Amino acid sequence: MSSLILSSHYFPCIAYFALLVKNEKVVVDTGAHFIKQSYRNRCVIYSSNGKLALSIPVLKKNKTPLKDVLLDFKTDWRKSHWKSISSAYNSSPFFEFYEDDLKDVFFGKYTTLAELNTALLRHICKELNILLNLELSKDYIITTDYASDFREALDAKKPYPGAEEFPRYIQIFEEKHGFISNLSILDLLFHEGPETLNYLKNLA
Repeated sequence: MSSLILSSHYFPCIAYFALLVKNEKVVVDTGAHFIKQSYRNRCVIYSSNGKLALSIPVLKKNKTPLKDVLLDFKTDWRKSHWKSISSAYNSSPFFEFYEDDLKDVFFGKYTTLAELNTALLRHICKELNILLNLELSKDYIITTDYASDFREALDAKKPYPGAEEFPRYIQIFEEKHGFISNLSILDLLFHEGPETLNYLKNLA
């Protein structure tokens, strides 16, 4: 059985989901330490002004495992993030189709970052008909027999190798800022809808 190990990400990028569909078993490592300015609590969408990073405020101590990182609700960041997502994509072809169910999951009751990320991951996989054999590891995996370890490959601070060659799809703000590849899966989902899964399967 092909297997894969990933970190827990917030509305993961397209490359993350391309890896998911190519592996029969996926282990998400929630025992790894939280890293600032990473995809663990950040995603990037396409707004009318170009790339927009949405970051979740969290409560953390040094070297805190992700599974123990608490969400910080001192500000209503969920309302702000949803407003940004809606503003960016309400004119896209499939936003209204996915909006209500995604919003229900997004505004659910969560305590930790890992809980939120996992709920969003499972929901989007369900919407895309990705039959995911998902396992959560609460302990950091030091050595592994997994064929593919992509915990470090998907890094918010540097481009994912090959992402610039991802096939173009129509983005509503493309005339203003050009095609932007490997954004959050939300960008692909709201523009391509049911064709999202075929797009992911065709990525090298």
